[in-house]
Amino acid sequence: MNRLGYILIWFLVWNSCDDEISYDLVQPQPGQQKVLVEEISGVRCPNCPDGSRLLESLNADFANSLIVVTYHAGSFSIPYPASKYDFKTDQSVALMDKLGRPLGYPAAAIQRIPVSGGDSFQRYSNTWGATIAGVLESEVPLDLKLEVEGRDTEVNVRISALFLKDIPIPVYLTVYLTENGLIDPQADTRVGDEYVPDFEHNHVLRAVLTPLEGKLWKNNFRELDVHQDSLMIRFEDFPIVEDPSQSEVVVFLHTKDGVLQVEKAKAFPG
Repeated sequence: MNRLGYILIWFLVWNSCDDEISYDLVQPQPGQQKVLVEEISGVRCPNCPDGSRLLESLNADFANSLIVVTYHAGSFSIPYPASKYDFKTDQSVALMDKLGRPLGYPAAAIQRIPVSGGDSFQRYSNTWGATIAGVLESEVPLDLKLEVEGRDTEVNVRISALFLKDIPIPVYLTVYLTENGLIDPQADTRVGDEYVPDFEHNHVLRAVLTPLEGKLWKNNFRELDVHQDSLMIRFEDFPIVEDPSQSEVVVFLHTKDGVLQVEKAKAFPG
């Protein structure tokens, strides 16, 4: 980190005339490293709520550094007759195929770090804490910022990254749309009945807004490079979303080696 001895904290200044983002670069200080957790689930999976509860506990232990996305796929994801929603989508099934089919539950991909000795990213819950700790001990590679402006049924998302080190390989952008507060049946080992009829499902993946493999940002970046992007979300194009006010935008930058940084924002910050 040679030039970062001079520059580290950056501030966004939104120009009302041309919507450009400018930066004041002053004394360096990287922001908090965030950790992407892609949790596979299913409404018929009785062990999955234990995984969700563990992630809530780990998030508290690790200073709210986790950004969880829960996607439903696999044989446990078939809705009950009493279900209002079908959380499984073609995109969530494709994501499972990409991250690997778990051999047991709970399971989750942590920062897209491959499991040694195989092609899968799925990790059992007894390894989550150590994996997250390892990510948080690593050097923060970039500062990622989101600006979300929502009105009526449209949301404009502006994304900007300041690279704090050289990244000599291609960097990709992936954007998820998630939703909280969905009340529907869920199997749970903590209850004796077949399922909890009014279980609250949170951070449920509703749509992948980029190609599943990510949108190529650039083939490489140099230290102190700044790169920006934007997208418009029209909720009329996503009838799967029950309540747009309960939705969030999850943005992450990644390479073939894993996630560099992840951030999220409410679709309607209000």
